[in-house]
Amino acid sequence: MPKKKINKKFKYPLELIERLILDINQYKDFLPWCNDSRIVSKKEHGQILEIIADLEIGYSFVKDTYRSIVKYDNNKKIVVVHSIDGPLKKLENIWELEKINDLECEISFFINLELKNFLLNKMLSKMFDVGFDKIVKSFESRAEYLSKLK
Repeated sequence: MPKKKINKKFKYPLELIERLILDINQYKDFLPWCNDSRIVSKKEHGQILEIIADLEIGYSFVKDTYRSIVKYDNNKKIVVVHSIDGPLKKLENIWELEKINDLECEISFFINLELKNFLLNKMLSKMFDVGFDKIVKSFESRAEYLSKLK
């Protein structure tokens, strides 16, 4: 079961990274292997934002959609994601955001992922580090793009 944790400093305001992470509808525009992304519902419970979202992930002729619940604690600046339907046996994804100053923030990112299909899970384990690096770079590139729109 692939797991990974990184800490990364971004030279962008925390608010920009926060919007980037929570704007799931736009994932299809910049995330590798993400063919479609859609927020199904969004509710606020005090300082907690709860999002149900679908992501269609695919490579070549293999495609599948998984549904996840995303909870963002605005006070603690933590995003927690869990899979609730689809090909993932387990998805635990945690983003911890920390403001350094008005122009920089640090992100701690943890992912624990397991597919229901044993063979696909073995393949994922072998490619996980390369795929993970591509995803992190895609978020960095998107942050740069968004920062230039201001």
